[in-house]
Amino acid sequence: MTNRSKKAHENKNRPARVPLSAGNKLHIPEHLKEEGYFYYWAIDQKGMIEQMERAWYEKVIGDDNKPLTVPAGNGDTHYAMRIEQKYYDKDIAAQQAMNIDSTAKQAQKLGEEEYVPMGRQQVTEREII
Repeated sequence: MTNRSKKAHENKNRPARVPLSAGNKLHIPEHLKEEGYFYYWAIDQKGMIEQMERAWYEKVIGDDNKPLTVPAGNGDTHYAMRIEQKYYDKDIAAQQAMNIDSTAKQAQKLGEEEYVPMGRQQVTEREII
């Protein structure tokens, strides 16, 4: 081992090693996670971080007491965000309800032979699954 590499390995102030096999995967270290929270990576574009903070998401703070970030390319930054699981679950339930309502309205607008409701025998090429 060269003198230079020996000094590098002895340096205790180096950041934690990230194996090449980890690639560009977004990962929140387990020791930064807290029970009862949903974690999400968001790109800081078009006010997304501020919008998430208004929805009670908060930035995950890293070991250096700064928000946990990863470069996203093109000058953008990924921020690790978290929200209490109960609020995340409410948001998902509301979104699913909107999707079901929207799908039902769309199905009502389809013409005859375009959708086969349960109980009918005829199936068309454009059946909604």
